[in-house]
Amino acid sequence: MDGPKLIEPSMQNHLFNTLQQCHSNRVNVYFYALNIGVVVLLFLFFGGTLYYCSKQKLSDFEKNQRMVKDQQYILSKIRYYQDDKKNRQQSQGTGITDLPYITTNG
Repeated sequence: MDGPKLIEPSMQNHLFNTLQQCHSNRVNVYFYALNIGVVVLLFLFFGGTLYYCSKQKLSDFEKNQRMVKDQQYILSKIRYYQDDKKNRQQSQGTGITDLPYITTNG
């Protein structure tokens, strides 16, 4: 024989259904809160990345300055090698054997 029951079966079913509904509501709230939180974090991450990339982008003035600097560097290297070639031709000897250079006009 079963022991005494403190609540009626209909009230027990009502409480059980109410608790089930509360549980499903809580799960839905957690589900939406988690999804919204993840979406917000993704937007913040991608927004921050795009903002950082836009700040690192060079302005037109800076691009022109960099281009002029690169051109000056290249021209200085060309001048250096032209002067070096001219100096070697003027010395008329190689560095190791002091043999003269032979230039052919062709």
